[in-house]
Amino acid sequence: MASPLAFASINQAQRMVALRTFHLPEEEAETVAILLANRVIKGASAHREWFVISADFPRDCAAHYPCEAAHADLPVLCALAKEARGAGLQWLMLDPDARPVPGLPIHDWKATFCSEAAA
Repeated sequence: MASPLAFASINQAQRMVALRTFHLPEEEAETVAILLANRVIKGASAHREWFVISADFPRDCAAHYPCEAAHADLPVLCALAKEARGAGLQWLMLDPDARPVPGLPIHDWKATFCSEAAA
């Protein structure tokens, strides 16, 4: 069976997959936002609903954020990163405006997304 990432929007030139932020539990997105703000993991973020991180972040940040902690705190993101690495991708972009990917769960978020608030 094909990985759900096979149905995601992939930018081959940048080796990046774009996933809808709803594919992560809200708590994980909040954790990522804090880790990015504190420079514990490498990446870029405009707000907690949009960020780009290395698909290899569990190993890249091991000196500051042990892999065991990453897997405990961010199980969904770690699983997505593992699939992305397996597909030869380097970056994960989570964006509230990306298309949902069939086969990936969609988590219910209580908070309003920035893009919805602006509409």
